[in-house]
Amino acid sequence: MKISLEWLSQYLPGSLDAHDLGERLTHAGLPTENFEQHGSDTVLDVEVTSNRGDCLSHIGVARELAALLGREVRLPAVNVPESPAAAVSVTSVTIEAPQLCPHYTARVIRNVKIGPSPAWMVRRLEAIGLRSINNVVDVTNYVMFEMGQPLHAFDFDKLTGRRIVVREARLGEKIISIDQKERILQPGMLVIADAEEPVAVAGVMGGFASEVSASTVNVLLESARFDSLTVRKTARTLTMASDSSYRFERQIDPTLPERASLRAAQLIVETAGGELMSSLVSAGSSGYVPKKLTLRLPRLQQVLGVSFPADQVVDALKRLGLQPVLKGDTVETTVPTWRLDLNIEVDLVEEVARLIGYDKIPMRDEVSIRLTPPNREKLTIDEIAAALVGAGYFESLTVSFVSDNLATDFAPAEAKCLVRADAAVRKGDARLRPSVLPGLLEAVRRNESVGTSGAKLFEIGPSFWIGANGKVDERRRVAMVGSTDYREVRGAVEAVLARLDPHRPVNVVPDTRPGFTTGACGRIEWGGEVVGHIGTVDRKICDKLSLRETPVAAELELAALLRLARPVRQLRELPRFPAVDRDLSLVVSEKIAYAQIDTLIRSLTLPDLEDVQYITTYRGKPLDKGTKSVSLHLLFRSPTTTLTSQHVEESVQKAIAAAKEKLGATLRV
Repeated sequence: MKISLEWLSQYLPGSLDAHDLGERLTHAGLPTENFEQHGSDTVLDVEVTSNRGDCLSHIGVARELAALLGREVRLPAVNVPESPAAAVSVTSVTIEAPQLCPHYTARVIRNVKIGPSPAWMVRRLEAIGLRSINNVVDVTNYVMFEMGQPLHAFDFDKLTGRRIVVREARLGEKIISIDQKERILQPGMLVIADAEEPVAVAGVMGGFASEVSASTVNVLLESARFDSLTVRKTARTLTMASDSSYRFERQIDPTLPERASLRAAQLIVETAGGELMSSLVSAGSSGYVPKKLTLRLPRLQQVLGVSFPADQVVDALKRLGLQPVLKGDTVETTVPTWRLDLNIEVDLVEEVARLIGYDKIPMRDEVSIRLTPPNREKLTIDEIAAALVGAGYFESLTVSFVSDNLATDFAPAEAKCLVRADAAVRKGDARLRPSVLPGLLEAVRRNESVGTSGAKLFEIGPSFWIGANGKVDERRRVAMVGSTDYREVRGAVEAVLARLDPHRPVNVVPDTRPGFTTGACGRIEWGGEVVGHIGTVDRKICDKLSLRETPVAAELELAALLRLARPVRQLRELPRFPAVDRDLSLVVSEKIAYAQIDTLIRSLTLPDLEDVQYITTYRGKPLDKGTKSVSLHLLFRSPTTTLTSQHVEESVQKAIAAAKEKLGATLRV
């Protein structure tokens, strides 16, 4: 932002030294390095941060300097005579997109005479790098750099219907902007239109057809407030950034449009003649509600590490226009309309530090380090990652969007629909992933395409969907895609769970899950609680991705792992005696789930039974239709002696008998 010292002196009475002002602004957070001479004037190049849109004007910088110098800002007097005729009798304003334009004002000035601007105005505009065009256009630029409010002047007689409609652009609409380039507009962009077509791109640039020219007699003066995000997106999409869009993107004082409009009308009448029609034609409102913040003096001391007297703190805030009131050890303030960057208590702490001076805050010779206990969640996640890396997996980081061709393949039954990004922001592949696996499978495909087959990848990340209550359900998952060997992937899962709690048993129970092959999928139970699923990826999904192999994948609920993990490593003595194992294949009805078999055997409390593990399920000849063979592994171990085959056989026969009696099972030979 270039600041003319001559121009600035209009608002700050008294002597001004450019280098002194630059140093003060720099120390207050507005770096000023370059000083240029423009005739007898000195121009300061002030770097304004994105949150200080109020300093993108001479008056804004004058307010800062007044606070730093302890002076009063002298604002220009605004007094312009109005004609008896009311502007509402000749024009109107309609806002069809109030969410994008909360407030729009218009004034009508009749019988102006377009010509050159006065020398003082031309000199000031040229000093900050602007070319003089004509008296009316120069006034809109002058007020923008004076007060910070972008304005636009239309040739009133070129507006079809003599009215303004603020609306979104329609598909296929075009406009030739002031720079005489044709712009193709898109829905979602905000335009200023007359009764028929767009005459300006809101907040960015006016149209060539309605610009003020030498033949202009009547002027409609626009002063409004537009949505900052919409202005930014439109300016970037159309590659037509301007001084106006730069200010709207950083937000403006909500009460400024009306005041800036009257100031511009005054200067137009002074420099171009004409008469200002009475009344302001407007739609919407400023929506301004005074913002109140409280600053606790103990908190100020805690943040800055130094105690300032209460009256010094109050004085600093008063110089910034915050209307502070001291009540005990707190200061209650009302934030001025132009300080949109002040929203929380620590913002006031920063303002006090800026005004009193950062150099007043002492530096400590020592560094204070506070020891904090390790974060249990982070430690657990690190343990999970370490176990998978140890199993030969590489950690991946994929995007949270899922490709359209895989969007619903892994969506769980509880997902009523998927979360979708705004179509204006992302058109294709716009849905958030309901599972982490699609991204990993696409990563496997990319590895295959460059000659790396059998990539074993894992990722710890979020998944999203909308549940039955209509709210977004976000869950973090541990997902892995391994080789085509089910045993290898299950071994990796068991390694993870054993690292979190080695004493909690792991079982895989046959189940179905979207994205996995039917009959080759199971739910993972850890100590009787379901924590995820494992299985072979559906071949149809592999074909979509043109994968040469069909990998086995697993996905675990991170929340369950975090809750069940034992933060303190649990150790037990190594077994002194060998284990004895037996495999059983039980033929049961299709209606019998593995969980029933597992629960039944565990409930028998067989002597020295250490674990029951699922092996596989077989269907087909020579088994009868409607039956299946479920194979399981029984592990026996005694802590005091070596078990004999006779001792184990008694327990096995007891298990077979119970399965026959309770489940109608027979032993497959």
